[in-house]
Amino acid sequence: MTCAKGHVYPLLLVRLALTWACEAHTSYRGVALIFASLRGVVAAIGPCAETIRLWLLRVGLFLLRRALPRRSDWVFLVDLTIQLGTHKCLVILGVPLSQLRRHGYSPDHHDVQVLSLQVLTRCTGGTVSGHLSTVSKRVGVPVQIVSDHGGDVWAGIRLFQRKNRHHGQIVETWDITHGLALLLKNQLEPDPRWASFVQACQSTRQQLQQTAGSFLRPPAWRTKARFLNLENHLRWANEMLVVLGGGVEGTLAKQLGRSEAETEPWLDEKLGWLRGYAGEVRVWSYLQRVVKEAEAEIKRAGLSRTSWRKIQRRLTGESRPTGKEREFRRQVLAFVQKEGAKVPLRQRYLGSSDVLESLFGKYKDLADQAPSREITANVLTIPLLVTPLTPELLRQALETVREQDVEQWLEEHVGPSPQRKKRVVLAAAGGSNTKGDPEPA
Repeated sequence: MTCAKGHVYPLLLVRLALTWACEAHTSYRGVALIFASLRGVVAAIGPCAETIRLWLLRVGLFLLRRALPRRSDWVFLVDLTIQLGTHKCLVILGVPLSQLRRHGYSPDHHDVQVLSLQVLTRCTGGTVSGHLSTVSKRVGVPVQIVSDHGGDVWAGIRLFQRKNRHHGQIVETWDITHGLALLLKNQLEPDPRWASFVQACQSTRQQLQQTAGSFLRPPAWRTKARFLNLENHLRWANEMLVVLGGGVEGTLAKQLGRSEAETEPWLDEKLGWLRGYAGEVRVWSYLQRVVKEAEAEIKRAGLSRTSWRKIQRRLTGESRPTGKEREFRRQVLAFVQKEGAKVPLRQRYLGSSDVLESLFGKYKDLADQAPSREITANVLTIPLLVTPLTPELLRQALETVREQDVEQWLEEHVGPSPQRKKRVVLAAAGGSNTKGDPEPA
């Protein structure tokens, strides 16, 4: 089997190791143990955890530095992720508009490329604008930039637009998911009935948690991005209202291990409060449906000047909304119309940065395996998550990027890891254990 120059392990084995680490979320030590269990089948002696870690970092740095084609139809997706510690990670993804037109407007991980990955201790609008300019000099000025309008990111995009007016129009649009979630938040958050509903759900979840009726408990409420994830909560409320409507006492009694006579008062005690919210749940469910219909249209067909009309048609064929429902639908259609008006006539642009949110989610799942949740060397995993790891790519990466290159990049961009800082302090204090294991992916 073929090996990269200067390496003893076959490229197939390297590919397996990195695939297990990135796609199966297996720790470096876990991958090493898999190879150890296959000793004599895959290789005489498998790689250790530190070797696998260095492969990943070298390939990640290679992908970050490799030359990319200059294009005039790039769409940039920009976001900033924050974990523990002082570091933030600014990521700029790119996808050609021509590719979206061919394959659809919901790109997956392998449809995009990591154009920039910056680990920062301080981020301002000027910082974001500067990195957008650097990327544009390298691959070309984008036709569109999509973001969630986070404060520093949005300020940076607007500054970048002003600096590049001579290049023609650079369209800046909301990620539709975040934009509509903000409308939903503005509608629900000031409503005292919504606040009391949320509180009652949380109380009910605690009451049912350790009981035979735990299967009826409401979903946990997220502390962040709550209005991006209302669908499950409203589905639960509607399902429980059906249960409260009657006709399931016998079945429910069997599941609870109670008699039917005991089940009805138990159900009323635990979930009867929902009857008082039946009207509101119907209204809130309609608001959520409007959001989902708008998202579905834009993620399927892209964002255009006619998107709002298509969403309006999707919402027809039902009883006419009144009051809050009608006003919220008007707000959603107006928002989509405003965003669509930025797109050139008879064109479709990207309307969602879901692929970037998904990528950050996958990275955070991998980072959760680390001893510390701070941003460390594992940020170099991100380029691997969007790239098919072919033998030729791995060969180029391992023959091009040295371990010293990785160490230099980490020193310049990340600094010492939390584990290294701790070892230095313990060594100064006379700690005996100053040798640490490789940090999991």
